[in-house]
Amino acid sequence: LDSGRSDAPMVKQQDPKSSSATNGSSDPSNSSSKTNPDSSKPWILMTGATGGIGAHLEAKLVQKYRILRISRHDFSSETPTDSKGTKGVVEHVKQDLTDTKGLRNIPERKISWIVHLATTYNVKKDMKMVSNLLQLAKERNIPNICFFSSWVVSFPSRLVMEPYLKMKGQCEKQIKEFCKQHKKHYLIVRPSVVLGENLSWSRTLNRLWYVRQLIPRNMFRCWIGIDKITTAVEKHFKAVDEDNADSRIMQLLGERESLYHATHTRTLTSEHHSPIRDDVATILLWVLAPLTFLFRMIVYMIMFIVSWFSTYLNSFYIHHFKPYSKEEFLSFFNVYNNCLVTGAENMLLWHYMPSWIIEQKKILVTSRGLNKITKITPEEVECEAGVTIAELLKALQKENLSLTTYPNYHDITVGACVAGPVHGHSQQFATVAALINSITIFDTNERRERSLVKGTDEFKNLLFNLNNNLLVLGVNLQPCPLEEFVKTRKRFDFLTTCPEVLIKHAKFGDSCEIRMYVPLLDSLFGGGSSVLKHTPMVRGLMLTATVWNKNTNAGRDGKNTNGGSANTNAADGEYEGFKPVKGAVEKVKGDINWKRYVEKSTKFLWSLGSKFIMNTEWFFTEEEFVVFWKHYQKNWWRFGFYKILIRHCRADDFPHSPCFQRNVYAIDIVAARYQRKYLAETMPKFSKMMHAGKFLCTDPGAVDKQDV
Repeated sequence: LDSGRSDAPMVKQQDPKSSSATNGSSDPSNSSSKTNPDSSKPWILMTGATGGIGAHLEAKLVQKYRILRISRHDFSSETPTDSKGTKGVVEHVKQDLTDTKGLRNIPERKISWIVHLATTYNVKKDMKMVSNLLQLAKERNIPNICFFSSWVVSFPSRLVMEPYLKMKGQCEKQIKEFCKQHKKHYLIVRPSVVLGENLSWSRTLNRLWYVRQLIPRNMFRCWIGIDKITTAVEKHFKAVDEDNADSRIMQLLGERESLYHATHTRTLTSEHHSPIRDDVATILLWVLAPLTFLFRMIVYMIMFIVSWFSTYLNSFYIHHFKPYSKEEFLSFFNVYNNCLVTGAENMLLWHYMPSWIIEQKKILVTSRGLNKITKITPEEVECEAGVTIAELLKALQKENLSLTTYPNYHDITVGACVAGPVHGHSQQFATVAALINSITIFDTNERRERSLVKGTDEFKNLLFNLNNNLLVLGVNLQPCPLEEFVKTRKRFDFLTTCPEVLIKHAKFGDSCEIRMYVPLLDSLFGGGSSVLKHTPMVRGLMLTATVWNKNTNAGRDGKNTNGGSANTNAADGEYEGFKPVKGAVEKVKGDINWKRYVEKSTKFLWSLGSKFIMNTEWFFTEEEFVVFWKHYQKNWWRFGFYKILIRHCRADDFPHSPCFQRNVYAIDIVAARYQRKYLAETMPKFSKMMHAGKFLCTDPGAVDKQDV
């Protein structure tokens, strides 16, 4: 179960007749600690030191600590040496930790840490071991506890939860409650698949190397070297000694890579034993290629189906982790993990896995589990970073409140509005970030939480700046009263409408969006006399400007009494041609589809569509937009666009904003994926500012690698 445990203990069994063998009741003169001249070193009580990870960790810690090794096996110490070459820094005691009375046999030492790695893979016995160790910590006033759990605790639950997974979670809970009650320090380490000398998964990969072609390509694991595990623990111990560390959970995951690639690219270790010659194995795989493919597909189907029921097997297929508390969320972010806050339900709509995420071996962690709205008043609303725009608007509407601006996409989070220039429906504010009063962040370098207030230089420099080590935990925004809006619409001819007209209309009303689907239809039917252009389906796909104005003529019952008035910023007569849209009066501007509130409802369609189309966005000045639109009208057939959405964005004072001290026009483009290389070469000729949340790579040489 990815424990990193060796199949056999790492130390050699000593002759029982040897006088150096010790236990809790042995003569103190036999203790190896007596030969250690450096008696100032603190003690660590360590369980599981004879296992895989434990042996490596003991060899690391023995440089600065004396080790009191507790094991149910009768193994004496090989007396590892410290950095000065001094022997006798490890004392071995045979003791069954499930025996409560037997704890009295553990020698009295001034112990600084309990490091617990031992496991029996039996839930009751493991829980009993933890309970006894905590009792020992209480009786002997041991201040610090380090528990080696497993990354399995973070797996999303399925119908069948394996006992080992339950046990690790229950042990963690018991340790945290005890430490908080008795004011002790805890470090809970959750390693993923650990690789290193004499570790079980290293040997497993050696064996799989010869049948690597049979391994399905979509089975993933997180891999980390044993040296990173031991270094992380040693550094935390040092920080505690310097009184510079808080109790924490530490996920040590390394990088995410498929089981196939981890095996295929593996350099076989000295432990490797070849059953057949390498060249013979390669020839056999090629000869049996059809059967190999069939076998891999069968394994894929069986594993995938079973994974829907088994929590452990499902972990081979999970795309991202979804922690539900701040402590859990922060546990993923350290220098040993290649982690990234995901866009699956955050800044990007990653309803499938982009290839560059796989190639860069990223581990995705979503903040969507942090989705509590803690305060709503007419002056401010406070919420965690994982709250989506849809969730926030629904909660605000119950209090007759709303937001001045918000995007169409329902599953963008408020945390994403700090990371990227999320814009939407407002002529008053360019982005949602303009509504933010303060941001609660966590600095992963300093390991501390703090707040940034609107108007300060640090606040301004944080917005849309991805080159930092900060995680957004919470946001405080300014709401506005809930109002009604009248929606009107005007149609344009794509091939003959000059860009200056679109620029003028984009500034109309409280909000305006100019949208067009399938330019092919508009170019064929828009300028001609074909009756097809009047059909509702075709008419709805063509170039139109939709304007929202505040409804100033609402009756007492809240309904519009005369179609609404044009409360606009346009001159008289400029609204000629605009017609009310059916169901024109609405409290939410734009097309937020509340039925998509259930995140998985359209996941399949998004995943399917993402194979053929891609979403990009560019910011243009007026001059750049004029040049681009004229070129596009003449060369529309080369671009492969499916949709264009144009919005005016007002200037702001955020240095990393595309609207910094200038008005821009955001053009959201959905295009056919086969055109991505052409777009990557062409679009930078018109605009140098691409939306940070939309990934069309601007380096043509890397387009095929990054996919979008």
